[in-house]
Amino acid sequence: MTRYVFGFLILIGVLSTLNLALGQDYKSTVVTDPSISRRCEELLSKRTRKVGHKQKILALLIRNEHLQKITPPARISVLRKLKKNFRHLRHELELTQTQLDHHEENIIRKGCPGIAL
Repeated sequence: MTRYVFGFLILIGVLSTLNLALGQDYKSTVVTDPSISRRCEELLSKRTRKVGHKQKILALLIRNEHLQKITPPARISVLRKLKKNFRHLRHELELTQTQLDHHEENIIRKGCPGIAL
């Protein structure tokens, strides 16, 4: 009885491994349209650039906040410029986030296969 159970378990393991191998082979043989691939690559590269730009703006905002904290209150003109710069950076961040959302919607709308954002 235990031989049959053991043999059955081995058979299930072999079949699942074979099924997995066939599934991976299927994925490698799927033909995709090159124009779709190029378009998706371009959309993803634009999104990557925007994410990098957003991260730079966030770093500049943190730096600006730090500079505002350490600037002496007597330096009124410097503080004014830092606050103005902070407002511009926040606005730029909002615009970048809007563009990033638009790029992500385009990626989903254009139907790029296998994309996980």
